[in-house]
Amino acid sequence: MHFINFPIVRFSFFLILGITTARFIQSQFWFYFLPAALLVLIVVWRIARRQLFQKVYFGIAAYLCFFGLGLANYQLRLPRFQKDHFRHFISEEKSALLEVEVKEILKPSTFSEKYIAKVVSNGQRSLVGNILLYVRKDDTLQLFSVGDRLWVDGQASAVPPPLNPYQFNYAKFLEIQDVYHQMRPDPNFIQRVATDRFSIKRYSSKIRDHLIHKLDVPGFGEEEQSIIQALILGERNNIQPELYQSYAAAGAIHILAVSGLHVGIIYFLLLYVLKPLRWLSHGKQMQLVILVLFLWSYALLTGLSPSVTRAVTMFSFFALAQLLNRPTNSINTLFLSLFFLLIWNPKWIFHVGFQLSYAAVFFILWLQPLLYNLYSPRFYPDRLIWGIFTVSIAAQLGVAPLSIYYFNQFPGLFLLSNLVILPFLSVVVCFGILIIILLSLEILPEWMAGLYNNLIQLLNQFVNWIASQESFLITDIHFPFIMLVGVYVLIIGILQCSKPFNFRRVKVALICILFFQVLLFLNSLETTRSQLTIFHKTGHSLIGIRQGKELKLLKADTSSRHGSSFPIQAYRIGMDCKVYSEEKIPDIISYADKIMLIVDSSSVYPFTRKVDIVLLRGNPRIHLERIIDSLQPSLLVADGSNYKTNVNRWRETCKKRKLTFHFTGERGAFILE
Repeated sequence: MHFINFPIVRFSFFLILGITTARFIQSQFWFYFLPAALLVLIVVWRIARRQLFQKVYFGIAAYLCFFGLGLANYQLRLPRFQKDHFRHFISEEKSALLEVEVKEILKPSTFSEKYIAKVVSNGQRSLVGNILLYVRKDDTLQLFSVGDRLWVDGQASAVPPPLNPYQFNYAKFLEIQDVYHQMRPDPNFIQRVATDRFSIKRYSSKIRDHLIHKLDVPGFGEEEQSIIQALILGERNNIQPELYQSYAAAGAIHILAVSGLHVGIIYFLLLYVLKPLRWLSHGKQMQLVILVLFLWSYALLTGLSPSVTRAVTMFSFFALAQLLNRPTNSINTLFLSLFFLLIWNPKWIFHVGFQLSYAAVFFILWLQPLLYNLYSPRFYPDRLIWGIFTVSIAAQLGVAPLSIYYFNQFPGLFLLSNLVILPFLSVVVCFGILIIILLSLEILPEWMAGLYNNLIQLLNQFVNWIASQESFLITDIHFPFIMLVGVYVLIIGILQCSKPFNFRRVKVALICILFFQVLLFLNSLETTRSQLTIFHKTGHSLIGIRQGKELKLLKADTSSRHGSSFPIQAYRIGMDCKVYSEEKIPDIISYADKIMLIVDSSSVYPFTRKVDIVLLRGNPRIHLERIIDSLQPSLLVADGSNYKTNVNRWRETCKKRKLTFHFTGERGAFILE
């Protein structure tokens, strides 16, 4: 692990630590931390200048400066610390008129088109901030493009968090893209604004839309078109859900997102094609300029998506380091690109694609040479296969813990799929770029289009075959964050054991293994807790009682099982519940020294003594004040099986009687521990 000796690696670590701290602990104090650290650094530096033997204080002060830089850089981008953010000039109770510019087109839902837009002004002053727009699908409404300016009139509200535990948190996902609010304007209250302002994103989006339109030729099938759009142009919205799921099950979902893998293929292809330029005077500089221009032109072609922008930036650093013969290490260059990207946008560190890209590249640079040296192939085919094999193993070791943590599944045939797909993908990407160029010049031969279509068809058939081997797909894996950290620490410990033994390496390996065991113990303590949860599901009543690794689900309808459906499946995985059973909801539940009375549509509650909680489900016709007077509960809960009109009436009654009211459709699942 000699790479830790590089200063940029340590600086990046403290920068990331500062960003992470600011995400979870937001405070006005952090703005004063960086100036204070800089002042300490200057004082320590002046003292250190006069000393023959340097102390550690200067290094500590420098690391604190980068920690403070991460703190300040993250917090400066939060709406509460931006005086011109539109959230300070709107009210969630009133309609707001905003001028916005479309930044990104998202995959539409069943009833709405979805856009991420940048707020420009409110007609009175310039504003900043991003907003999520849901525009109801309307045959009379023309779809918007990236760069379009619009006036929208509607109610802006905060993006709501998930209502049930362990559900995908769309609000947190949007926060990474600086989106905290959403609006659902009526199509009749949207007006397009004519503008001549030049926008790189609008220009690149028009180029991509033009090329996508060009792909609509007889030589390409519908499924093949959608894969070509994803592989070459970064447009995934047209892929059918079944095909997308097949790529995920085969462990090949990463090839559908234009990112580091695709940019790397183009980088090495251009490096080989432009190699003759080195024979010329100043050839290296010419090769550098052309290579970087081609990479950024490809980023422009794919719409300058964040994943492509990050990958092109990373490989631009590699090009600068290698083509100018700088005496540097590849990992050093990798962390240099990481450092500058996080300075540009600190929130990228929480993006799944960003983490997967850097984890894969880091493990390839660090681990692949060690694996490759385990065997010395004599012939070129052996070297090629062994190289792909070791790259796949190194990359998978890097991304597997993250992949399991985010997606709770692991494709057992990942090695087979990568051994076939990686060489195949190189041909597909290079051939695809040629196809796009010929299409744009309108000189694409029909036989070439048919050949490329057959290649994509062959790729889809192989992926579908891999995905059909369901016995090799491990799903529903319980893998909390504490285990994610533990597995990476364990990998480091095992790799230390694989090197020639010395006392320092043995010590590091034993510490890593011990740390992993401690995390395993802490995770086992977490999974022994008991919990009662009233879930939110529209039109249904679901109550879960968890005892250790056993989950008993209480529900009104026992004719169908809910264990593999929303929202129970995610809860079972998150809580690591191995034993599952279902029963009918009783009238009374006694749990954790509390008595909960369930009042359903029958409106009968044969219970006269005091209770702690009353659960209202199935729209009971009751006199709520009479129940409160007779049972004297401390809390009333209404689940998703009730009508909104009834819920609003009950809420007003509880407000009048100064009684706590919990509606799962607003406050989320009710949890009792």
